[in-house]
Amino acid sequence: MAGGNFNIVSNKTHSANGEYKKIVYWVCIVAALGGLLFGLDQGFIANSLETIDKVYQLGVEGGEKYAAVLATGGVIGALLSGLFARFLGRKRSLVFAGFLFSALSVWSALLPPIEILTACRFGLGFAVGIASFIVPLYLSETAPAGIRGSMGSLFQLMITIGIFLIAATNVFIARAFHDPQTALPIMFLVIAVFSLVMFFGSFVLPESPRWLMLKGRREQASVVLSKVLNTQEEVKSELDDIENAIKSDKGAGIGIIFKGYFFKVLLMGVVLQMFQQLVGINMMIYYAPTIFGYAGMKGILAMMTVPTVNMLFTFPAIRLVEKWGRKKLLYVGSIVMLVTMVAAGLAFASIGGVSDPSQIGGLPKAVLLVSVIVYIFGFAVSWGPVAWIICSEVFPLEGREVGMTITTMVNWTFAGLVMGNALSIMRHYGNSSIFFVFAGFCVLSMLFLKLFVPETKGTTLEHIEANLKDGKPLRQIGNH
Repeated sequence: MAGGNFNIVSNKTHSANGEYKKIVYWVCIVAALGGLLFGLDQGFIANSLETIDKVYQLGVEGGEKYAAVLATGGVIGALLSGLFARFLGRKRSLVFAGFLFSALSVWSALLPPIEILTACRFGLGFAVGIASFIVPLYLSETAPAGIRGSMGSLFQLMITIGIFLIAATNVFIARAFHDPQTALPIMFLVIAVFSLVMFFGSFVLPESPRWLMLKGRREQASVVLSKVLNTQEEVKSELDDIENAIKSDKGAGIGIIFKGYFFKVLLMGVVLQMFQQLVGINMMIYYAPTIFGYAGMKGILAMMTVPTVNMLFTFPAIRLVEKWGRKKLLYVGSIVMLVTMVAAGLAFASIGGVSDPSQIGGLPKAVLLVSVIVYIFGFAVSWGPVAWIICSEVFPLEGREVGMTITTMVNWTFAGLVMGNALSIMRHYGNSSIFFVFAGFCVLSMLFLKLFVPETKGTTLEHIEANLKDGKPLRQIGNH
């Protein structure tokens, strides 16, 4: 076993002079632009569905089906993204996703028949599914260990920026152009413009050094690592560790799932991504304007509060994920979300069947408003970025595409399940019920964190892999 034979020296976690080359940050920022695709499409439907309905007369059921197609495309994109990552490489997969997203956005702007528009939305989901797999993978494989968590957080930050940008522009467009036949094409063209930034930016990225090593291109990998690490000693040590990791799993392929050490870390990643959705974030994002309506907030304020809070409070995660660590942030997030979900549930329970905001007391309104905002804060600094970061760190190199494919699919699948069932639960058991359900999952998430999730802060990917293969308990594989 390659296990405990790696020599992990301190200068691999921290650079020789305590700083990293500026190119590291630029590479990671450009790569993280792939998260824009995720955010643009997630935010787009929440702020444009009314306009789409005016053009295509979808109705409630048709609108729900159109919105849900994205998740279907995302699942299939995630399913195939491992193949793209393995055979095309990380960089070219990002280029492809950016091209597909941009092209389909332009096609949608032509206002084709609804069948074609729906197919375009499926394709957009497919592109986003690829990006949601590739970006965390690329960032984890390219960023030095000492800032890997911070750079990984950029993916979630770009998602929130995408949601904010498209929400702001769609609100402006809807008010500037009252004719939906004019407004809708402009909305689609705006997301095309934003996605083109990511598309062209991907061309300047270097390929992942770990993918290059998988393909036997050590010299090219050395060139890439020389750009992001400070000394040739660091480069050689990193290359040797990657090479050892590859040799230990040579020829594993999909069969690596049946290896005990891989299966247990895969199961941990699957449950982690399940909880990222089961704590209720998508329900909060999509239905926040309705919740704010109960609190008496309407118009731009109701539509822009969540995207703004979500974006602003993702920034602290970039620093805290390295200062506090992954696990502590997840604990904090679970506690904050638990408290706010219970508070929102109690507020809705006190409201009962009243739907007219003027008939609702001041205290329930205030509790609902504060609960939603604080909940978004709790998610943005923790489960939003950190679940993706951990899943991109814990899998052995030879099985990383397999592990990331499965966990990304799980995330998309549970996002669809939550969105597809939240309203039904609320209709059958009352508006407050769903908040208590999500609160229960917050409690379970903390138990899961305690028993199984490792702290990976500052540990190289190869050292995490070595600990895993040495049979250490999951919660200890990030130990130095």
